[in-house]
Amino acid sequence: MSTNKWNPYVQLRGEETLSFFKTHFNNSNKKLLFILGKGFDVRMNIVIAKLLESCPAINIQCLLIEFNEGDSSHSHTYKPLVDENLTELTTLIGSSKIIRKSISLFNRDTKNKKRIGDRQAATIIKDFSELSAFTDVILDISALPRGVYSSLIGKILSILDGEENKTMPINFFTSVAENAEIDMKVQGYGSDNDLNYLFGFGGGIELSAENEKPIIWFPILGENKVEHFNKAFTYIISSQNRPYEICPILPFPAKNLRRVDSLIIEYHKVLFDKLLIESKNIMYVPEQNPFEAYLSLNNTIKNYNTSLGPLNGCKAVISNFSSKLLSIGTILTAHELQQEIGVGILNVDSEGYKINNIEEIKNLKSQSELFLSWLSGDPYND
Repeated sequence: MSTNKWNPYVQLRGEETLSFFKTHFNNSNKKLLFILGKGFDVRMNIVIAKLLESCPAINIQCLLIEFNEGDSSHSHTYKPLVDENLTELTTLIGSSKIIRKSISLFNRDTKNKKRIGDRQAATIIKDFSELSAFTDVILDISALPRGVYSSLIGKILSILDGEENKTMPINFFTSVAENAEIDMKVQGYGSDNDLNYLFGFGGGIELSAENEKPIIWFPILGENKVEHFNKAFTYIISSQNRPYEICPILPFPAKNLRRVDSLIIEYHKVLFDKLLIESKNIMYVPEQNPFEAYLSLNNTIKNYNTSLGPLNGCKAVISNFSSKLLSIGTILTAHELQQEIGVGILNVDSEGYKINNIEEIKNLKSQSELFLSWLSGDPYND
């Protein structure tokens, strides 16, 4: 059984991130590719603004991902916010340093609407040649949809795992401006009916030959996502029969000390009345540490696989209904174990988003906290 790749790990937050920017990137030998999404989220430019403030002379190229949500998307309501963010980015870095790549989140068949953003995201960076000119890559997920950044993180990690990256390894980071208050005020509505495992993270679960293995489901719970939870469960039982075991994951420790209690109340009916989950199956992972989430998931999945050896081991499914930070932990787990055991990521996205008070959101922007997760490069090379 393999050891955990990201143990020990490097996770920076707040002022630590700014100090790291100053020491790491104030070096003439560094060349950075900064990837971010074009969107209405007011946090879109926070990380790159702080980076440029810390390192005004940094050698940087910006890759801006533009995603088309279709003509019927409610997000078009917030086009003024998108335009405002784009103007701010252009002012910060200059248009000459911005390369744009466009993807579609949905197919164009309005009668049979399917999400394709995760599949298209995997083509944004095709191979090592598109990264080889850079010493460092930062993928900022603050304004990117979950399916897009998950697939892109997986693709970049796979590229950097290759032999071409051994001579002069590239440092790869993910960054996010975390703000739970903003997340709660940007309300998702509805949930997708078209479900599938994320592109690149199927874990071989849907292959008929593997269906005999028990399925262990790890849903990470978040607010206002009971409908999403139920749809994921229904999808799993329709294709793989009832999961052998369900291990709900709660974010703890959390900044809001009552968050776990509130989530247990919100999910009580489905967890304990409908699915009869035993309290011993509930797991806890730190709200703001993706690497600790990764370690907990990794070790638990490995233990299940060993215990179920007489049944030829198991497969695992992870669903994240919580924060972007915790989703990084799920991606690392699936990336490391999908070949060895088989780990799939099954998320359920909202159909759209609604902001009740835009000015209130803008006022909360300054309270966002920076997180930088170092996923590949210097700390992990022997």
